[in-house]
Amino acid sequence: MKRLSISIILVFGVAMFALSGCAGNEKPATTADIMRGHAADVQTEVNLKEDLARQWEQGSELSQAGRERIRDGQEMIQEGQSQINQGKREMAQGTQLMQDSERRFRQNFPGLQLRPGGGAGATTGETSSTD
Repeated sequence: MKRLSISIILVFGVAMFALSGCAGNEKPATTADIMRGHAADVQTEVNLKEDLARQWEQGSELSQAGRERIRDGQEMIQEGQSQINQGKREMAQGTQLMQDSERRFRQNFPGLQLRPGGGAGATTGETSSTD
């Protein structure tokens, strides 16, 4: 967007300079007028270079921010994966502990049933009295 506006200013300046020299009723351009025209061209070029330098700095800052965001995201993914793995291990251990507990209960108390809401309390809802 800035490039376009600078280009438009440059074209407009050059056109004005050219038209001022082509006007028949106007007095001919003096050396001072030509010097001012060159100065305007140089100033436009300076402005363009400054705008390009500012854009480069903004791009550099954005790139750095993007790299940091990617690094932070990757760390979050690794932490999340670690928590998922820990959760899976805990689920497996918990399920194994529940199954072992029910098996040992049935071995020690073969006449009692495990059922939800019953006196023995159940963890899986199974209602088998034998293995």
